[in-house]
Amino acid sequence: MTSHPSRGGSTPGSSAYPGPPRILTFSRGEQQVSETAVSPHGILVALRAEVTASGGNRDAAPVSVTLDVPDSLRIEADGDVIRRLLTPLLGRSVAAAGRAAASPSPREVLVTAVGYPDRIEIEFADSGSGLTPGERNSLPRGLSSADPRESTDPLLDDLLRQATSIGATLTAMECPEGGSAVTLCLPIRRTALRRAA
Repeated sequence: MTSHPSRGGSTPGSSAYPGPPRILTFSRGEQQVSETAVSPHGILVALRAEVTASGGNRDAAPVSVTLDVPDSLRIEADGDVIRRLLTPLLGRSVAAAGRAAASPSPREVLVTAVGYPDRIEIEFADSGSGLTPGERNSLPRGLSSADPRESTDPLLDDLLRQATSIGATLTAMECPEGGSAVTLCLPIRRTALRRAA
């Protein structure tokens, strides 16, 4: 798992601290849409309850899901759109942690969110065995040298399309200490979000 290397030392009072979380505003066309402020924390708390209630493999130790997502973080957006992005990302991380080989290390998922001047990043890190070959081949260009004949992961392919449709990005990486991390990056600039309809 990772604690997101770019966030090291970004604590209140340090020079790298980006300040309080920013508000992301979605707009359609030239007319800004006035929508209810959505809390990623609230959505993720509900999703965590759903995922942990579903049980999964009863013979294995349960997967622990920890949320390090500020409750104060708000996004001016359609809550259904944000939920459609967050649901499979959390589900994928829990499944990956659940596939971890039996070992003394815990089966866990850590979800973190940070606001930057130009974006909001939500990272899903798991203690699983790393990215599958299909997930590696679904990575954006520049992060993967996938052969077009290689199979990709349909879940990540669909998430990439959804993220791109609202001007967001999705990246994944193997964590040096084990497991994998998938990061959803939502831009703050309205011009990048005008494609969302």
